[in-house]
Amino acid sequence: MAIITFSKEYGAESDELARRLALRLDYAILDKQLVAAAAKRSDQLLASEHPGFRRQSRLLQLVDEHAAETVRKVLSHPSGRLAATDYYEVTVDLVRRAAAAGNIIIMGWGAQCILAEHPDALHVRVVKSLEDRLAWMKQHFAMDAAEARQLIKTEEQESASYVERFFKRSWDDPHLYHLVFNLSRISLNEAEDLIAVWIDRRRLESGRR
Repeated sequence: MAIITFSKEYGAESDELARRLALRLDYAILDKQLVAAAAKRSDQLLASEHPGFRRQSRLLQLVDEHAAETVRKVLSHPSGRLAATDYYEVTVDLVRRAAAAGNIIIMGWGAQCILAEHPDALHVRVVKSLEDRLAWMKQHFAMDAAEARQLIKTEEQESASYVERFFKRSWDDPHLYHLVFNLSRISLNEAEDLIAVWIDRRRLESGRR
């Protein structure tokens, strides 16, 4: 029952890599959008935005009302939203419970630190050149280069500050991760294959399915 955690540079396509892996491995994805949607108890939203609704729906059993509402409130405030201590506390608890359930991909939340010593966790960081990220964002978000640069700066400062404040680690420290993928150097397909092979090998070694 492996766990994959993802950390990313903003705009590096980690969400797409996670989506592909979830479909391939039959894993669920735990991310901010799922938990915020759980606050609304919107099955239609969950089904439309997450691969494999059956896989995702089992996660709702882990998301209590307090956790879901806390995440929703924090995400609704664009400034300093990740600095909230209550956000940290509920997400640490949620990450640990999700890891105990297994067969899951956890996006963000400092999961690479929370589960640093977990024997079944694979910690992945996804990066991409700034030029490639800007091009991807302009294509998908219909924004110009200046707007894209500012969004990248804001999101990455927030994520870095969160990890530094609550875990006393540097967000981009490669020693936190088993694998660091530069998607300007290798393709999404290649990254997907490498992770899937690792997971399959661990399944064989542990005798688990």
